[in-house]
Amino acid sequence: MDLGLFFLMQRDEAWSEQEVYDSAMEQMLAAESLGYHSVWIAEHHFNDYGLCPTPPVLAAWLAARTRTLRVGMGVSLLPLHHPVDLAENLAVLDVVSGGRLDVGIGRGGTLQDYQTFQSDRADARARVEEGIALLQASWTGVPFDFRGRFHSAERLHVRPRPVQRPHPPLYIASNSEDSVRSAARLGLPTLSSFFVPVEELQRRHRLYREVSREHGRPEAGIEALEQQAWGMRVVHVAPSRREALAAIEAPFMGYQRKMAVLRSDGTGGTVPNSFDRSLLKLRPFAEYLNTDWMIVGTPDEVHDGLTQYREATGYQRVLLLMALPGLPTDLALRSMRLFAEKVAPALAPVH
Repeated sequence: MDLGLFFLMQRDEAWSEQEVYDSAMEQMLAAESLGYHSVWIAEHHFNDYGLCPTPPVLAAWLAARTRTLRVGMGVSLLPLHHPVDLAENLAVLDVVSGGRLDVGIGRGGTLQDYQTFQSDRADARARVEEGIALLQASWTGVPFDFRGRFHSAERLHVRPRPVQRPHPPLYIASNSEDSVRSAARLGLPTLSSFFVPVEELQRRHRLYREVSREHGRPEAGIEALEQQAWGMRVVHVAPSRREALAAIEAPFMGYQRKMAVLRSDGTGGTVPNSFDRSLLKLRPFAEYLNTDWMIVGTPDEVHDGLTQYREATGYQRVLLLMALPGLPTDLALRSMRLFAEKVAPALAPVH
């Protein structure tokens, strides 16, 4: 089972921006020695929900200091970028990392993001699909022509070519039914968010298979794509459940406050039709514990919770959101170590 770490780079009100980066970078560097598969970095702009507007820059720093850890874009907001510019940046990152890049693609972002970067949010879905085609063409290593609704090119030869063939693995953020359909049409695996309930994930898996079959994809191909997909959950491990809950309550509620502000201040992104809007309202921490978003407790409890999640969803790859806003670095590192030493080795393969 592949286990990665997901970083939103969120700022607690009591932390400086430098402290957010210092803590995250210390955790990222520890990930390799602890045996984690990858570190994924989210792209966000103009708010404390996420302080990394340029994940390739931070990923290049991490790649230069590691040897086996994969680095992931979690995700690149493709409608906010020219696809060729993004293709060049990511190609360089794949080269300098020795072929350790994974690329998640999404269309999230706030209204302010789209206005600032002069991109019409109504065209976001179409821009993602066209942009992916242009990314893939840019990574072939040969001159190409391209004619699309938003972009065109003649005899364009993008250099350098990525190390990985045919290109770095691509994933589609699947936070809506439309995104799942798009991923299935394009033949790309999905990347889920932690706040999607298991029952909804099961429905989306069925939809992915249905749309894939409609587009003539064989069962073996569908299964292979599903094996590459990533799930995600909030995870915290401590010696006792009491310690785990005490450590995670304030940081998790800090995350929820940032989500509520992001969605309610007039600049936030759209909420997918399939998303339960009641989940965006602040509730007591105990109510969140009753959702299946979080896997928190002792190593045995987290092992059991993650096993149940995996058996219910079929995910062979899971991203762990451990770095929540305001969580002290020593507690985050303790959780990472306990998970790596006590939980990960006991996770039996799924057959």
